[in-house]
Amino acid sequence: MKRSIIRLFQLLCAFYILYAGIIYIKIYISANNSYEIQNQEFLHFTIYGSSTSEEGNTVSARFSIIDTKGNSITEIERSWSGNYLAVEFNQAKLDGKYFIFPSRIFAKDRIIEGDKKRKQGTQLEKYYEDNRECILLGNNSTKKNREDLYIISRFTNKNYYVPTFGFVNTYILDLSNCEADCFYTISCNNSGKLTLQKM
Repeated sequence: MKRSIIRLFQLLCAFYILYAGIIYIKIYISANNSYEIQNQEFLHFTIYGSSTSEEGNTVSARFSIIDTKGNSITEIERSWSGNYLAVEFNQAKLDGKYFIFPSRIFAKDRIIEGDKKRKQGTQLEKYYEDNRECILLGNNSTKKNREDLYIISRFTNKNYYVPTFGFVNTYILDLSNCEADCFYTISCNNSGKLTLQKM
């Protein structure tokens, strides 16, 4: 019985190593084939304001996810439970190139907030991953380009069950200083740094 458990464990380990190896090869090939997206706008947004009720505080806003050609992929208009909004981005540096993806919108009760509130936020990758393609590249990109970026997006957003080995970093942009009823944009410059600007 003990020997069969050990063999089963060894078999599972072998399958996982094979799975991880295939994933890493796919990521390497996709990164090698993909070009770095520079000076990319990711989100346009307007914060409507906050309100208080017996159930607690809420803050409402409208966000648009933008592709590389400046077109809106989708709009998200809703309220979040909390006092301030923040946006989480995941960034990977692969093959000497920066790849960055918006991953979550969430509300905070305080300026410094723990992970629990982040996990309750709105996940964004479902809006730009479609049919195993990443449509952040826009309609004039090739299917192969979108498929390669999809693989990179899945890795960067930690949706593959493999270690990232420090290649992926998470950044949070705090939106607490943004004025209500003003238009803002979040973009990435040539060095992979996120910037928040009023439009």
